[in-house]
Amino acid sequence: MMRGNTFFKITICFMMTLLCCMLFDVDAQAAESFKATATCQKGQTIKIVITAPEDGSVPDGYDIFRMNPETNQYEFVDSMDLFEYGLGEYRIYDDSDDTVSLGYDVLFQHEIGKTYTYLIKSFTYNEEYKDFYCDFELTYEELLEYKTYVEEVTATVVACGDAPEWVSGKRSGKLGAKLVWNQDENADGYIIYYVQDYTKKSKYKPVDINDTKAFKVLKEIDSNSITSAEFTKLMNGVTYTYRICSYRYIDDQKVISLMSEPKSVLMDYYSYNGESYKKKIKRAFGSEKKKRRNFATSSKAEKQMKTIKIKVWDFKNGRKGKKITKTKYLTVNKRLAPSIKAMFDEIYKAKEKQVIKDISSYSYRYGEHMYGMAIDINPNENYMVDGKAVLAGSFWNPKKSKYSIPLNCETVRIMQRYGFRRGFWGDRKDYMHFSYFGT
Repeated sequence: MMRGNTFFKITICFMMTLLCCMLFDVDAQAAESFKATATCQKGQTIKIVITAPEDGSVPDGYDIFRMNPETNQYEFVDSMDLFEYGLGEYRIYDDSDDTVSLGYDVLFQHEIGKTYTYLIKSFTYNEEYKDFYCDFELTYEELLEYKTYVEEVTATVVACGDAPEWVSGKRSGKLGAKLVWNQDENADGYIIYYVQDYTKKSKYKPVDINDTKAFKVLKEIDSNSITSAEFTKLMNGVTYTYRICSYRYIDDQKVISLMSEPKSVLMDYYSYNGESYKKKIKRAFGSEKKKRRNFATSSKAEKQMKTIKIKVWDFKNGRKGKKITKTKYLTVNKRLAPSIKAMFDEIYKAKEKQVIKDISSYSYRYGEHMYGMAIDINPNENYMVDGKAVLAGSFWNPKKSKYSIPLNCETVRIMQRYGFRRGFWGDRKDYMHFSYFGT
């Protein structure tokens, strides 16, 4: 009998232990049911953002407290009462499908360089309060009688100064950008950040310019009186987006301000991908009327041409081996000549060293060739086909012939960045052909 009782007690203890472990796990998971961050905003106010799962488990509200460094105690700031005002009063509508984000602005002006710690407690109301809450206005202390705190998290933030404001940002010269901003008299210097929408190998890279994490440090200026910066040798067709911060030293700590609004500058001196039809007409012809008048006959069209000299790579002895520099002459639309010249300068400087033995542009026949805006490269090795029918050239095989231009190579990407598209139209594919209007 004693043995049976002992076994029974052990079994009960084991079950109680297991139950405690299960409860502990539930509590551990509950501790992860919401998160909070604190970020500094303009005017040294603080935004508290609470992220919770979108599964119906959002509590009745959150109380916000701030640590008082003098007393080392948390002091009540305000309450986000979801029960009374609903989620819509606080909801931030950039949250994901499975979470809800709630925001609260602490409008107290915080001291620059100081660290502030906030405590956020989730709570639920008891049924008594829910039955009569609308008939009373109670203070925080009075409401405590009806509240049950569920979980709590802390969020820490350093208050920082406001960002400098842009005066201007624009293209400077052919491939440069000039930025000007207002002086921050309290700053010790500035930091310029940037992001660009193409890689150095001309791969298009879409960016979210509103995401401050996407920006990299470009330049640091150790003077508050310098309020402009200029950058040169940028890439044509690329949009460079800049942000700027000021910084100051407070108690030997470098305190960086908020980031400014983004300022985008497009390198559009030469032709570029994404130009509107209207801009293309203006760049290539001046106007639709001039296009019709200046290209009505071959003699008139020839007056609109210019022969440019370009450097290209080609094999020294035939179809393989050492690559050497050769000079080619290309007759093109005179208004587009600067862009085409700059484009082939980039192709020549590219690391892949695409070999070019045959190249042509102007020919008064059809399509964009008659306007000097279509370019054929190595036509024999970059044939034109319609389905299976070969219309011009012999083949296209980049694996066997270096004169065949691959689909996604740096040469093609550079030409695309300058607004020249390859001649692909459904079943008809003209591998040699690159044109400004895509025809």
